[in-house]
Amino acid sequence: MVARMKEQGHDVLYYEIIEGGHGGAANNKQAAYMSALAYTFLLKELASLSSGPRKGK
Repeated sequence: MVARMKEQGHDVLYYEIIEGGHGGAANNKQAAYMSALAYTFLLKELASLSSGPRKGK
């Protein structure tokens, strides 16, 4: 799906921990890393709202 979205010109951000299974993380370090990724993404999105729409939207 990611390849198809990129072909269509979408801005795709994707990260997967393969050891975690359906829970998403195999240990606390991986869980913390996933949380950091999510919060960083959210912070950047909220910051972009105050500076106008993002390129491509």
